[in-house]
Amino acid sequence: MTNSTVVKTPSTISTNAAWVAMCAILTYQVLLGVLIFLRPDLDPSWHPISDWAIGPHGWIMSGAFLVSAVSYVSLFVMLRNQLRRPMGRFALVILLICAIGAAGAGIFTTDPMPFRPPLSTRGTLHILCGTSQLVLLPFAALLIGQSLARTNQVWARARRPLLWAAWLPLFGFVSFAVYTSLFVVPMGPHAYGPGVNIGWPPRFAFFTYMLWIVIVGSQAIRCSRLPSVEGYSQDEQRNHLPSAKALSQPQ
Repeated sequence: MTNSTVVKTPSTISTNAAWVAMCAILTYQVLLGVLIFLRPDLDPSWHPISDWAIGPHGWIMSGAFLVSAVSYVSLFVMLRNQLRRPMGRFALVILLICAIGAAGAGIFTTDPMPFRPPLSTRGTLHILCGTSQLVLLPFAALLIGQSLARTNQVWARARRPLLWAAWLPLFGFVSFAVYTSLFVVPMGPHAYGPGVNIGWPPRFAFFTYMLWIVIVGSQAIRCSRLPSVEGYSQDEQRNHLPSAKALSQPQ
Protein backbone atom coordinates (compact mmCIF):
# COMPACT_ATOMS: atom_id res chain seq x y z
CA MET A 1 0.00 0.00 0.00
CA THR A 2 1.29 3.43 -0.89
CA ASN A 3 0.64 6.64 0.93
CA SER A 4 -1.60 8.92 -1.13
CA THR A 5 -0.08 12.12 0.25
CA VAL A 6 1.32 14.19 -2.58
CA VAL A 7 4.73 15.71 -2.18
CA LYS A 8 5.53 18.59 -4.44
CA THR A 9 8.62 20.72 -4.68
CA PRO A 10 7.98 24.51 -4.75
CA SER A 11 9.89 24.98 -7.97
CA THR A 12 7.70 27.90 -9.01
CA ILE A 13 9.48 30.27 -6.60
CA SER A 14 12.03 32.25 -8.59
CA THR A 15 15.10 32.34 -6.36
CA ASN A 16 16.90 34.44 -8.97
CA ALA A 17 14.25 37.14 -8.62
CA ALA A 18 14.52 36.88 -4.83
CA TRP A 19 18.27 37.44 -4.96
CA VAL A 20 17.91 40.39 -7.33
CA ALA A 21 15.25 41.97 -5.11
CA MET A 22 17.42 41.67 -2.00
CA CYS A 23 20.65 42.79 -3.65
CA ALA A 24 18.99 45.76 -5.35
CA ILE A 25 17.35 47.11 -2.20
CA LEU A 26 20.58 46.64 -0.21
CA THR A 27 22.44 48.51 -2.96
CA TYR A 28 19.92 51.33 -2.68
CA GLN A 29 20.60 51.67 1.04
CA VAL A 30 24.37 51.54 0.51
CA LEU A 31 24.15 54.31 -2.10
CA LEU A 32 22.17 56.47 0.33
CA GLY A 33 24.97 56.09 2.85
CA VAL A 34 27.75 56.72 0.31
CA LEU A 35 26.10 59.92 -0.88
CA ILE A 36 26.21 61.35 2.65
CA PHE A 37 30.00 61.22 2.44
CA LEU A 38 30.16 62.39 -1.18
CA ARG A 39 28.05 65.45 -0.37
CA PRO A 40 29.16 66.68 3.07
CA ASP A 41 27.46 70.00 2.26
CA LEU A 42 24.07 68.30 2.65
CA ASP A 43 23.06 67.52 6.22
CA PRO A 44 21.02 64.27 6.21
CA SER A 45 19.07 65.41 9.28
CA TRP A 46 17.23 68.20 7.47
CA HIS A 47 17.75 67.48 3.77
CA PRO A 48 15.25 65.03 2.24
CA ILE A 49 16.69 62.14 0.25
CA SER A 50 15.68 63.71 -3.06
CA ASP A 51 18.00 66.70 -2.50
CA TRP A 52 20.97 64.43 -3.31
CA ALA A 53 19.67 64.17 -6.89
CA ILE A 54 20.40 67.88 -7.42
CA GLY A 55 23.93 69.06 -8.13
CA PRO A 56 27.19 67.06 -7.97
CA HIS A 57 26.76 63.28 -8.03
CA GLY A 58 23.02 63.73 -8.59
CA TRP A 59 23.05 60.90 -11.10
CA ILE A 60 23.93 58.48 -8.29
CA MET A 61 20.80 59.40 -6.35
CA SER A 62 18.65 59.16 -9.48
CA GLY A 63 20.22 55.79 -10.18
CA ALA A 64 19.55 54.68 -6.60
CA PHE A 65 15.85 55.35 -7.09
CA LEU A 66 15.92 53.24 -10.24
CA VAL A 67 17.74 50.47 -8.38
CA SER A 68 14.98 50.42 -5.76
CA ALA A 69 12.45 50.13 -8.60
CA VAL A 70 14.37 47.07 -9.85
CA SER A 71 13.99 45.56 -6.38
CA TYR A 72 10.22 46.04 -6.40
CA VAL A 73 9.89 44.64 -9.93
CA SER A 74 11.97 41.60 -8.98
CA LEU A 75 9.80 41.04 -5.93
CA PHE A 76 6.75 41.27 -8.20
CA VAL A 77 8.24 38.66 -10.55
CA MET A 78 8.99 36.35 -7.63
CA LEU A 79 5.48 36.64 -6.15
CA ARG A 80 3.27 36.69 -9.22
CA ASN A 81 2.95 32.88 -9.27
CA GLN A 82 2.63 32.65 -5.51
CA LEU A 83 -0.32 35.01 -4.99
CA ARG A 84 -3.38 33.67 -6.79
CA ARG A 85 -6.26 34.89 -4.63
CA PRO A 86 -7.90 38.34 -4.97
CA MET A 87 -6.13 39.80 -1.93
CA GLY A 88 -2.75 38.70 -3.24
CA ARG A 89 -3.47 39.92 -6.76
CA PHE A 90 -4.50 43.31 -5.39
CA ALA A 91 -1.25 43.44 -3.39
CA LEU A 92 0.72 42.77 -6.58
CA VAL A 93 -0.99 45.71 -8.28
CA ILE A 94 0.01 47.96 -5.38
CA LEU A 95 3.56 46.63 -5.51
CA LEU A 96 3.74 47.38 -9.23
CA ILE A 97 2.54 50.94 -8.57
CA CYS A 98 5.34 51.28 -6.01
CA ALA A 99 7.85 50.12 -8.61
CA ILE A 100 6.56 52.71 -11.07
CA GLY A 101 6.70 55.34 -8.34
CA ALA A 102 10.32 54.52 -7.48
CA ALA A 103 11.29 54.63 -11.15
CA GLY A 104 9.47 57.94 -11.59
CA ALA A 105 11.32 59.41 -8.60
CA GLY A 106 14.57 58.56 -10.37
CA ILE A 107 13.52 59.85 -13.78
CA PHE A 108 11.98 63.12 -12.58
CA THR A 109 14.32 65.19 -10.41
CA THR A 110 12.81 67.16 -7.55
CA ASP A 111 12.68 70.96 -7.45
CA PRO A 112 15.10 72.59 -5.01
CA MET A 113 13.77 73.08 -1.51
CA PRO A 114 12.16 75.07 -0.05
CA PHE A 115 9.55 74.71 -2.79
CA ARG A 116 8.46 77.94 -4.43
CA PRO A 117 5.20 77.79 -6.39
CA PRO A 118 4.52 77.09 -9.07
CA LEU A 119 6.27 73.73 -9.06
CA SER A 120 7.74 72.52 -12.32
CA THR A 121 6.10 69.59 -14.07
CA ARG A 122 9.19 67.52 -13.38
CA GLY A 123 9.14 68.40 -9.67
CA THR A 124 5.43 67.67 -9.40
CA LEU A 125 5.86 64.25 -11.00
CA HIS A 126 8.73 63.50 -8.63
CA ILE A 127 6.56 64.27 -5.61
CA LEU A 128 3.65 62.19 -6.93
CA CYS A 129 5.87 59.21 -7.76
CA GLY A 130 7.88 59.31 -4.54
CA THR A 131 4.81 59.77 -2.35
CA SER A 132 2.96 56.89 -3.98
CA GLN A 133 5.87 54.57 -3.24
CA LEU A 134 6.27 55.80 0.35
CA VAL A 135 2.58 55.56 1.21
CA LEU A 136 1.52 52.40 -0.64
CA LEU A 137 4.31 49.93 0.06
CA PRO A 138 3.28 49.28 3.71
CA PHE A 139 -0.16 48.18 2.55
CA ALA A 140 1.30 45.96 -0.16
CA ALA A 141 3.55 44.37 2.47
CA LEU A 142 0.62 43.67 4.81
CA LEU A 143 -1.49 42.07 2.10
CA ILE A 144 1.41 40.05 0.71
CA GLY A 145 2.41 38.78 4.13
CA GLN A 146 -1.13 37.77 5.03
CA SER A 147 -1.76 36.10 1.68
CA LEU A 148 1.48 34.11 1.60
CA ALA A 149 1.30 33.02 5.22
CA ARG A 150 -2.34 32.00 5.30
CA THR A 151 -3.21 30.76 1.81
CA ASN A 152 -0.04 29.29 0.29
CA GLN A 153 1.21 25.92 1.61
CA VAL A 154 4.57 26.37 -0.05
CA TRP A 155 5.29 29.21 2.41
CA ALA A 156 3.97 27.36 5.48
CA ARG A 157 7.42 27.13 7.07
CA ALA A 158 7.81 30.90 6.83
CA ARG A 159 4.41 31.78 8.28
CA ARG A 160 5.65 33.40 11.49
CA PRO A 161 8.45 35.58 10.02
CA LEU A 162 6.18 36.62 7.14
CA LEU A 163 3.42 37.78 9.48
CA TRP A 164 5.83 39.67 11.73
CA ALA A 165 7.79 41.22 8.87
CA ALA A 166 4.62 42.39 7.12
CA TRP A 167 4.17 45.01 9.86
CA LEU A 168 7.68 46.48 9.55
CA PRO A 169 6.96 48.86 6.64
CA LEU A 170 3.77 50.09 8.31
CA PHE A 171 5.70 50.73 11.52
CA GLY A 172 8.31 52.70 9.58
CA PHE A 173 5.71 54.73 7.71
CA VAL A 174 3.59 55.46 10.80
CA SER A 175 6.72 56.54 12.70
CA PHE A 176 7.54 58.94 9.86
CA ALA A 177 3.97 60.25 9.69
CA VAL A 178 3.63 60.73 13.46
CA TYR A 179 6.97 62.54 13.73
CA THR A 180 6.07 64.81 10.82
CA SER A 181 2.66 65.59 12.29
CA LEU A 182 4.01 66.41 15.75
CA PHE A 183 7.25 68.20 15.00
CA VAL A 184 7.26 69.43 11.40
CA VAL A 185 3.71 70.36 10.42
CA PRO A 186 3.29 72.83 13.33
CA MET A 187 6.22 74.83 11.91
CA GLY A 188 4.20 75.71 8.83
CA PRO A 189 4.31 74.85 5.13
CA HIS A 190 7.79 76.31 4.62
CA ALA A 191 9.51 74.42 7.44
CA TYR A 192 12.98 73.72 6.12
CA GLY A 193 16.50 74.20 7.38
CA PRO A 194 18.75 73.30 10.31
CA GLY A 195 16.74 71.96 13.23
CA VAL A 196 13.84 70.87 11.02
CA ASN A 197 14.48 67.13 10.99
CA ILE A 198 12.77 66.05 7.80
CA GLY A 199 15.69 63.90 6.64
CA TRP A 200 15.98 60.95 9.03
CA PRO A 201 12.29 59.92 9.40
CA PRO A 202 11.80 58.97 5.72
CA ARG A 203 15.20 57.26 5.73
CA PHE A 204 14.01 55.17 8.66
CA ALA A 205 10.80 54.30 6.80
CA PHE A 206 12.72 53.17 3.72
CA PHE A 207 15.07 51.19 5.95
CA THR A 208 12.10 49.18 7.27
CA TYR A 209 10.96 48.65 3.67
CA MET A 210 14.40 47.22 2.94
CA LEU A 211 14.19 44.89 5.93
CA TRP A 212 10.83 43.56 4.74
CA ILE A 213 12.11 42.84 1.23
CA VAL A 214 15.20 41.07 2.58
CA ILE A 215 13.08 38.92 4.92
CA VAL A 216 10.58 37.97 2.20
CA GLY A 217 13.37 37.24 -0.27
CA SER A 218 15.36 35.13 2.18
CA GLN A 219 12.26 33.18 3.21
CA ALA A 220 11.45 32.58 -0.47
CA ILE A 221 14.88 31.04 -0.99
CA ARG A 222 14.44 28.95 2.15
CA CYS A 223 10.97 27.73 1.16
CA SER A 224 12.12 26.89 -2.37
CA ARG A 225 14.50 24.32 -0.87
CA LEU A 226 11.83 22.62 1.25
CA PRO A 227 9.13 20.22 0.04
CA SER A 228 5.50 21.07 0.56
CA VAL A 229 3.12 18.35 1.69
CA GLU A 230 -0.49 18.75 0.64
CA GLY A 231 -3.15 17.45 2.93
CA TYR A 232 -1.31 18.43 6.11
CA SER A 233 -2.09 21.34 8.37
CA GLN A 234 0.60 24.00 8.86
CA ASP A 235 1.53 22.55 12.25
CA GLU A 236 1.78 19.07 10.76
CA GLN A 237 3.91 20.40 7.92
CA ARG A 238 6.36 21.85 10.40
CA ASN A 239 6.76 18.41 11.91
CA HIS A 240 6.79 16.36 8.72
CA LEU A 241 8.44 18.50 6.08
CA PRO A 242 12.02 17.57 6.96
CA SER A 243 11.22 13.95 6.14
CA ALA A 244 8.62 14.63 3.48
CA LYS A 245 10.47 12.59 0.91
CA ALA A 246 9.85 9.51 3.01
CA LEU A 247 6.09 10.07 2.85
CA SER A 248 6.01 9.14 -0.83
CA GLN A 249 7.75 5.80 -0.29
CA PRO A 250 5.71 2.52 -0.45
CA GLN A 251 4.65 1.13 2.92
